Amino acid sequence: MADTTQAEPSKYTSQFHETLETLPKSLSDLLSSYSGIPKDVQLEHVLKLRNEAYSCFPYPCIGTFRFLEFDLAAHYAYEEHVLSPLRQPSPDGAIEPLFLDLGTCFGQDLRKLAYDGALVHRLWASDIEPKFIDLGFKLFNDADKLPRDHFLCPGNLLSDSPEDKLRILDDKVTILHLTAVFHLFSLDDQMTAAERCLRLLRKDTGGPVLIIGAQVGSTNPGPFQRRNVSQGYSHKYRHNEKTWQELWKEVRARDAWKDKITNLDVKSKLLTRSKVKDPESGEVTVFKEPEPESNMVWQMFEVWITFS
Repeated sequence: MADTTQAEPSKYTSQFHETLETLPKSLSDLLSSYSGIPKDVQLEHVLKLRNEAYSCFPYPCIGTFRFLEFDLAAHYAYEEHVLSPLRQPSPDGAIEPLFLDLGTCFGQDLRKLAYDGALVHRLWASDIEPKFIDLGFKLFNDADKLPRDHFLCPGNLLSDSPEDKLRILDDKVTILHLTAVFHLFSLDDQMTAAERCLRLLRKDTGGPVLIIGAQVGSTNPGPFQRRNVSQGYSHKYRHNEKTWQELWKEVRARDAWKDKITNLDVKSKLLTRSKVKDPESGEVTVFKEPEPESNMVWQMFEVWITFS
């Protein structure tokens, strides 16, 4: 696996946009129809909640309104492999799907699923920070729509603590979503996180279960340390298609899993993200193939696992 050394960590630079001209149409439609928030007060509502969040968590994704994008819905496999099974009633005797959004932040991807018609009792989320769960319910005004006990906090992929709430869903999850999670870890911690994901997955479905998401990747994979607001480091290892496959193959080969996994299918795409103006939808994100030497790209992935 690639393991080039970065000589100097890049420095953290605070990123904060004071306001937005307009909200993305996809979000505005959800806030109108799902949350019951009139369009003429939506921008003020979002700004207030964003500023409250940024005062606690001064992350670039909050300062730049990045959290307003529905990353899961933008994934190429969303309709077929996530929304469709979560929306369809299960036949008698069939195993019912269960979705977990790991690192849910405001829970925007889970709300999009609910808005798109996924059956709410199948939807779960987790985060390390309970404040994000509270802010999500405020942002989407939906305490009457989603069961609060389906939001597990703390939910820490690197923890073995008996207090960690992820244990509730061990061996129960059939669709596991993680966006902007793995790239926060060192390669060793990514291995630990991958094993924790495997423990969450349901083993008796008789077919493949799915880990899906996206993360910062690179056409030149390897360590990439960036000092963050707490003076720690983030984006600690970036993958391309090959190293992402190798990570999961190495985890599968460990003693705990080598006799339990009968098939592993790891797929991913490296893409660049850019904003364009759309006359109907406002500013939207588009994806295209990256340049050959792109050190920072967006990597969408699917990991299909069949247990024995």
